[in-house]
Amino acid sequence: MSHRHLRLMAVILGMLVVWGVVLPRLATTRTVRERTLWLEQHQIDPAAMYYTELPLMDRILAKERSFP
Repeated sequence: MSHRHLRLMAVILGMLVVWGVVLPRLATTRTVRERTLWLEQHQIDPAAMYYTELPLMDRILAKERSFP
């Protein structure tokens, strides 16, 4: 096998580990579960959010938590 093939296989293996192990474990963390629940309660589709809105989202969540 050539060096290029080995490098390609390493990249593919790395992607599989991230998608198959790291991201599913990250999805089970408390922070992600809480944010997902909040989005569902407010009927916000996270797929419809733009990346430019994400920094603002932390301030919105902080305001939401500060109200009784």
